[in-house]
Order: sequence, then C-alpha cells, then structure tokens
Amino acid sequence: MRDNGGLRVSLDLARRWQDLGARVRFLVLENVEPGGVPVLAPDPRLDTRWGSAQVRRFRDAAPRIVAATVRHARRADVVVSGSEVGYGVLIGWAAARLTGTPFVLLVQSSLPQAVAAWTPARLRPLLTAVHRRVDAAICVSPGLVDDVREVGLPAERIHAVDLGLDVEAVLARTAAAGGPVRSSSGRLRLVAAGRLAEQKGFDVLLDALARVVAGGGDVELVLVGSGPLEADLRAQADRLGIADRVEFAGHVADAQPLIAGADLFVLSSRYEGLGLVVLEALVHGRPVVATDCPTGPRYVLRDGEFGDLVPTEDPQALAEAVLAFVRDPEPLRRKAAGGPARARDFDRAGAALASAKVLAELIG
Repeated sequence: MRDNGGLRVSLDLARRWQDLGARVRFLVLENVEPGGVPVLAPDPRLDTRWGSAQVRRFRDAAPRIVAATVRHARRADVVVSGSEVGYGVLIGWAAARLTGTPFVLLVQSSLPQAVAAWTPARLRPLLTAVHRRVDAAICVSPGLVDDVREVGLPAERIHAVDLGLDVEAVLARTAAAGGPVRSSSGRLRLVAAGRLAEQKGFDVLLDALARVVAGGGDVELVLVGSGPLEADLRAQADRLGIADRVEFAGHVADAQPLIAGADLFVLSSRYEGLGLVVLEALVHGRPVVATDCPTGPRYVLRDGEFGDLVPTEDPQALAEAVLAFVRDPEPLRRKAAGGPARARDFDRAGAALASAKVLAELIG
C-alpha cells in the first residue's frame, strides 16, 4: 500500500458497498511500511484477506500473493484496484484477465505524477498499458478525468464521483476524543497532515515556515504523519533553525482533534487526487492555505472561495500567505466560516452509491 489516505478511502468504499448489499472481499497484497510497521489491522466488519499469511514486504511473498489474487479473482464478479499505481494494479489486472473478470481502477491521484513518483521506470510503460485497458476507471474527483482520458482509455469507461467525508461522524469522533487539541505555547498553530513523502511537499512547507519566522510570524507547525522522508525533514528543520517550531507528531490513530485545533491548516502538496485533509479542515471550520496543485484543492475550495490558494513549489508565496494570515486572520476566517457547509457538498454515501452503480453495470 502506497498511501494510508488512499487505503482509508478504499476501505470506506468497501464497507459502504457492503452496506448497499454487495458481498465484498478486501484483499491486502502488502501490509507493511518500511521498518516493518503494519499498515492495516483486520476489520471485523469486512471480509479482509491477506495476500500473505504474515506481515512482510511484497518481494518476499510475491509468488503467494499472485496465486492468492488469481484464486480470489476467480470467485469474484468484479475486481477493483484501490490504487492506480503499484504492483497490485498489475497483479489485479492480470488475475482479472486470466479469470475473465471485469477490472476497475479507483483513481485517487493525478496519473502522470503518481506513476512517476511510485513506479519504477521499467514498469511505467506496462502500467500505462494497463490503465488504457481497464474495464472502468472511477475517479474520486472530476479533475482526474482528463488524466485518465489522456492515457487512452475511452471516455465511456471513465466515471467521476465526488468523494467526500461523513461530516457528522468526523465531528462525533472529534468530540469523543476530547475535542480540538490547541496550542499551549501561545503561538499560532499551523497543522499539516499526510505521509512524509515527496508528494506532500513538506520540504517546501519547512522552507516557507523559516521565512514566516524570519518575517516576524510567531508560529509553530505540527506535522501529522509518518513516512520515508522524516529523517530528511527533521534535518532540514535543524538546518533552517526552526526545529523548536516544528512538532513531528508521527502517525496518529485519528488526526481530527489536531486538525480541529489548528489556527491555520496548510496543504503544501505537489499533487492530490482530491485532498481529503482539506475537506477535514473545512469540516471543522479551519482557515486553509493550500497549494493550487493538480487536481483537488482548487475544486474543494471553489477557486479560493473557502480558502487561499498559492502556487506549488513556491515557498515564498506560501510564506506570504501565512504571514498575511498572521497579520490579519479575519479574511481567511470569514472564508472558513462557510467550510462546514462546503464539506457537506461532498457526500461519501453518494459517492459509494454512484460507484456501486458503475460496478453493477459491468456485472450486468
């Protein structure tokens, strides 16, 4: 699994399809992060199967995983890949073709960026060939449709759903956890969340934070998440002289209290499929500054109506947006006041129903 956020989306859709009356089997091909940390614990509400009986790296269990995928595909009416990249797509597509089962791709990120970031160069042509041959692609936001069309998949096989959040459930979980976690230092608290990987642009964010501090901004940053770049980001914070302003919160079971307690939520990504963390910030009415990256933030924030947008790869622009908030937070707070209502425009139950109809049509 390449992204915990993408895994959560796939799991939620699987549960909702099951609630709609489908028989769902959730097959996990790889369940370990670097360092041996399991990504997913068994979910008693879902028929979860493992490609390998033990938690291990993919390369150590590949033969068993391939055999298990073919076996499960033979018993399925449709095979859905929860990611658009990785060995799982190739194995799932091959198993579906071998068994004559329709194969569906859930597209959660911009295809060109995701393929370049997560796929070895030798496999990219093969992966692109699979992308143009799937029976259907379900995009989690309309902005992803053009990417899928450009790889050569016929337009009639491409579908878009507005993936969202269960707003009431998010608010209830936050309340049950004790409510928002706010700064105790007296500084304005910036919160960013995501895997500590190249996609999320946290290196740009740290550079911007140093500029904010140099410009007189009395701020701190909480980075929520874990990932392969943590050591590099810690070293960067040290070099920039802002280590005392940055808290690496690591992986947390539920980031909602931290997001709800932010004075300002910042998204610094280089690309996103939708940007669910931006929606989570809107649920809590938090001011947002986000990079105008492909493809989700501009769509979620409705061209800047509900938060500020800045160019990608531009730490100075990001710093200026944060400093503007520090000096006068009211304009962005007024935008954030409409955030909860905007978040409700994205209905996860509706997305599950729309995607389930696509699967039902394939099954016939």
